[in-house]
Amino acid sequence: MATLENAKLLAESENVSQVELESLKKVYNHMDSNKDNKLDWMEISDILTKLQHRTPKQDIENMIWEVDDDLDGYVCWDEFLVCYQRCISDNTGLEPRNLYNLVQFLMYDKDFSGEISVEQTLQILFVRYGREKLDSEIQEIFGEEQKLPDGQEKRIGYTEYLRRVNARLAKIRNQKKTVSKVASTPR
Repeated sequence: MATLENAKLLAESENVSQVELESLKKVYNHMDSNKDNKLDWMEISDILTKLQHRTPKQDIENMIWEVDDDLDGYVCWDEFLVCYQRCISDNTGLEPRNLYNLVQFLMYDKDFSGEISVEQTLQILFVRYGREKLDSEIQEIFGEEQKLPDGQEKRIGYTEYLRRVNARLAKIRNQKKTVSKVASTPR
């Protein structure tokens, strides 16, 4: 199966930590509500609805299609894992991220409450980026202020999270275009 080959190739270049793997499995099992070991559009739609992020069926089907290597209309565990590996190893910003963004949010939202806080993201961000990039990653997700005026920890929902990660992705893509234009400009 091509997906397993992709996963093995990616595993060599982008290792998924045990913490991430356990969190990924927890998210996959949570999303797989009918327990058939594959995700369909309805299961993803149900999750998005619980996150108060209504999404048209066609957009959810596209989300599946982007990662569905065997084209069966479902996302199996191997495709789910490869999607994650591809996105964490992609520094171009060109890898399809619709499902990844949902999965990443759910990895942060450990109790599946529909909101995330700085504290909830720390473990995954630390494992993925290390101490040196932790603060900048938190700032990308939560903005300048990570506490509310009353001192409570700021919490954001999926729609706000998606807005922030998509804005960041647009910046990455624009930087790549600018670098490419400079590099290809004749002298």
